[in-house]
Amino acid sequence: MIRSVVLGALAALSVAAPAVAADGDWVSSNPQAAGMDPVAVQAALDWAGAHNSTGVVILRGGKLVAEQYWQGWDKEKADNIYSASKSVTSTLVALAIQDGFIKNVDESAADFVPAWKGTPKAAITLRHMLSMTSGLRVIPAGGPKPGDDLFTETAAQPQEHAPGTYWVYNTPAYRMLVRIVENAVHEPVEKYMERRLTGPLGMTHTRWQTSPAPGGVNNYYWLEASTRDMARFGVFAAHKGRWNGRQILPAAWFAEATKPSQDLNRAYGYLWWLNGQTTYMLPALRPAVLQGQLWPECPPDMFAALGAADKKIYIVPSLDLVVARHGGAAEPGGGGGMHGGLDKAFMGRICQAVKR
Repeated sequence: MIRSVVLGALAALSVAAPAVAADGDWVSSNPQAAGMDPVAVQAALDWAGAHNSTGVVILRGGKLVAEQYWQGWDKEKADNIYSASKSVTSTLVALAIQDGFIKNVDESAADFVPAWKGTPKAAITLRHMLSMTSGLRVIPAGGPKPGDDLFTETAAQPQEHAPGTYWVYNTPAYRMLVRIVENAVHEPVEKYMERRLTGPLGMTHTRWQTSPAPGGVNNYYWLEASTRDMARFGVFAAHKGRWNGRQILPAAWFAEATKPSQDLNRAYGYLWWLNGQTTYMLPALRPAVLQGQLWPECPPDMFAALGAADKKIYIVPSLDLVVARHGGAAEPGGGGGMHGGLDKAFMGRICQAVKR
């Protein structure tokens, strides 16, 4: 059954910061008051509801413009957001740098991976891991086995390319980066994340999926989050690390993290996907360079956290727009790809709904 929240207009607030009430709930508006075409917004929501979505949150100027749930979901329901977790991990690296646990993105990853010290892999920096250019072989599908230590397994992968010379979407290397953060901050990463990020942002329905590994450590996989928590993180990124008047991260970090991190795939930052580039590469074991922007229907400054099954957090700074979408793959055979119906018929409609 469709559960829709119809939002009434409230007094206008500054768009310079997220509009969050004292009780932690969103301050609401409506499409027309937010400078959006309500018919186009509703058409986007109708498309989402007909294409396997379970939750959508749309914010403009930090205010809640529309929120809708399907398939028995509500604002507290959480599920796996898959690779959209990568953009959160990028932010945890930044917090660890700010807190003095990591020197900078050019620090050798070997400082946190003992097996790499004194080997050619000591040339791999955190920048290489954030930009998917570590050069490590991607672990084939189906391995390693459940219960293995994924950090150790990935650390042992062959170095197929010199760091910084080859881009490939390497999810095992991302999972390794989560443990690197944990090793750097000297406490469980879930506690560090709650203290430094999800707690301050009020992301109360976000948690890690883990499994035990030998030696009393955990494997980290993905985050589970509610649609609202996804949107909260999106607003935090849209406002360059500022939340409720507090600068949690320097704005310069988001400026760096959301620009091309290398020249191989210019549509990729530090675990963020970027619009506005003339070429892009997609996740594949042997990625090809493709021409054009990722999302031509939206402004060039759009960036996004993207996960399988079309778990997506879209951020458009020039439109002061944040959109979070939860659910399953929107189309048969889909599940996180670009240029799909979700990006065109859904997000494209929302971008074009903004009156300029």
